[in-house]
Amino acid sequence: MACKMAFARHQTFHFREGWLTKGLRRIEEQPNVFMAKDAMEQLGIGSNMVKALRYWLVATNLTYETTGGNKEQKLTDEGRVIYTFDKYLEEEFTLWLIHFQLASNKEAATTWYWFFNVFKQREFDEDLFINELELWINEQESDAKEVSRGSLKRDFDCIISTYCVHKTNGSSPEDNLMCPLQELGLIELVDSKRKRYRFTRRKVESLDKELYLYAILKFMDSNGHKKDIDLDVLLSAEGSIGRIFVLGVSELIQVLEMLQVNGFLRLNKTAGLNQVTITLESDPISVIEEYYHQIGVKKDE
Repeated sequence: MACKMAFARHQTFHFREGWLTKGLRRIEEQPNVFMAKDAMEQLGIGSNMVKALRYWLVATNLTYETTGGNKEQKLTDEGRVIYTFDKYLEEEFTLWLIHFQLASNKEAATTWYWFFNVFKQREFDEDLFINELELWINEQESDAKEVSRGSLKRDFDCIISTYCVHKTNGSSPEDNLMCPLQELGLIELVDSKRKRYRFTRRKVESLDKELYLYAILKFMDSNGHKKDIDLDVLLSAEGSIGRIFVLGVSELIQVLEMLQVNGFLRLNKTAGLNQVTITLESDPISVIEEYYHQIGVKKDE
């Protein structure tokens, strides 16, 4: 079966500070808000931004959209946890969760998925990015019609706006609001004249262990793994923590050793096995719920 793909559905807008919170709140009050005639008034943003917010809520897997004529949006399990415990996205942990959801969403955020899971260049510019993406699209068995280079350029520009800190000169205050994911520091500008960018890496210990555990469990659930998985798969398979969190092999081993010390898994590096065995009896959603409880984030009624 051909896979679904989506490009440039964001109307050229990255999601701004406050957008996801606003969208989740309105959906809780009125699930079909994006179909309402007064959606712009309810959300306080322009027509194209309404379309963009509708897209971003699904692309980040905070909501899903029903298929009936009413087109209601409902919160996913992850969306429900985030809205319950950190609706204003104040915790860096929450931003990493949203990044993981976005970079894992091949169907709704195809370019984001490709960028973190397939693209192998550590340093890049617009032409390299688009040329490599075009080659990959042509290799896929998908139901997507021919994608214009203009659509891919809009995706490139939006990815840069999503992750790379830069100054804007928008015509309105809304235009100048940054994307919250810029705080993650995953992309940096290395040559302003030639407009070249590169992936950056965070220190492994700077991220919460529950984030890594959630991502591993989610990946294993999605790919039919039960308790055991090869280290190489966690490093380089599409959707793995190695890909989505931009980890090298030494950094991945450091993550796994940290999780092993905390009793979440067992890492077997003897006789060339390099196998990981999950020892924790839990599911991904329970892991993130427990994290929020542990740090004392309270429900915001």
